[in-house]
Amino acid sequence: MSSISRRSFALGAGALLVAASVQAQTPASAYPSGNTPIRLVVPYAAGGSSDFVARLLVRKMGVNMKHAFVVDNRPGGNTIIAAEHVSKSKPDGYTFYLIGELTHASLSALNAKLPFDPVKDFTGITNLVESPLVISVPPQFPAANLKEFVDYAKAHPGEVNFGSAGLGNTLHLAGENFSRQTGVQLNHVQYKGASQAILDLLAGRIQVMFDLPQTPMPHIQSGKLKALAVTSAHRLPMLPDVPTTTEAGFPNYRFVTRIGVAAPAGTPKPIIDKLYAEVTKVVNDPEFRTAVEGQAMFPAPSASPAAYQKRLQDSMVTVGELLRGANVQPQ
Repeated sequence: MSSISRRSFALGAGALLVAASVQAQTPASAYPSGNTPIRLVVPYAAGGSSDFVARLLVRKMGVNMKHAFVVDNRPGGNTIIAAEHVSKSKPDGYTFYLIGELTHASLSALNAKLPFDPVKDFTGITNLVESPLVISVPPQFPAANLKEFVDYAKAHPGEVNFGSAGLGNTLHLAGENFSRQTGVQLNHVQYKGASQAILDLLAGRIQVMFDLPQTPMPHIQSGKLKALAVTSAHRLPMLPDVPTTTEAGFPNYRFVTRIGVAAPAGTPKPIIDKLYAEVTKVVNDPEFRTAVEGQAMFPAPSASPAAYQKRLQDSMVTVGELLRGANVQPQ
C-alpha cells in the first residue's frame, strides 16, 4: 500500500469512527424527541397510592419536558409481570419503572427462579417518596400504648396475629422487623390485600397491623381502631396525637416504605442523568410535595442515580436476611 493510500485509509477510518461516535451520542443528546411517548410502567392497579404518585409525576414531567408521557399499569405476580416487561424493554429512555423498594428487594428471597435479575437488569434513577407505617390494634385490645402491647405479646407468645397483604409485602416485612427488634413472637396472617386484612382487624380476628396510613386512618379517626405509634422519625400531621416509635420507647424500630424509579439496564448514562434531573425537579416542586404529603408520603429524592442503585442493592441484602430469619423459603 502506498503512502497516499495509507493516508486515505487512515482518514476514512477516522471519519467512520467519528460518524459512529456521533450516531451513538445522538439518541441521548436529542432525548426525548419524536412522537414516541415515554412510558412509566407501574406494577400495581390504577387507583392506589403508588399509581397516584406515578400519575402526578408523569403529568408534571410531561409539562416540563414538553413531551408525551403515559402510565402503563401492569399489575400481577407480586410485581414480577411488570418488572419482567421492563427488564426486556429497549434501554432507550422511553420506558422506565415505578419501583417499590421493599417489594422489589424481596423478589429473590421469595422466588427460587425469576425471569430477570432484580439488580443487574435495572438501572436505578432516584427514589421519589417515602412513607411511614401506623401500628394499629382494635380498641378492645388490652394495650393503651406500644410498650403495653409489647409487654402483652411477650406474656402471650404466639397468641398475637398480625395481618399483611402477602409474603414479602411491606406490611409483612414491617411486622417481622418489629418482632426482631422487640423480641416478641407474632404470627403472620397473609391476605390478598390490605383492605381484606383491615376487615379482620376491625372484627378482632387479628390483633395488629403495620400498615400505610391511608388504609387505617378513617377507622382510627372514627375510633374503630386504636393507633399505638407511627414508624417515622416525626409525628404525622394527620395523626398529631399518635407518638413515634421513638417517643413510645422503641428508638431502634423505624420503618418506612419507599417508591422510586428505575430504567432497563443498559440505558445510556446521559439519558439516566436527564431523567434524574427531570424527576428530581418534579419531586422538589412544592405542588408535588403538597399533593403527596396529603397522602402521608414525603418527598425523598436520592443524591444521585448511583446512590439509589446502591440503596436497592443494600435493601435486597437486608430484606433477604429478614425473610430468611422468618423462615420464609423461596418457592
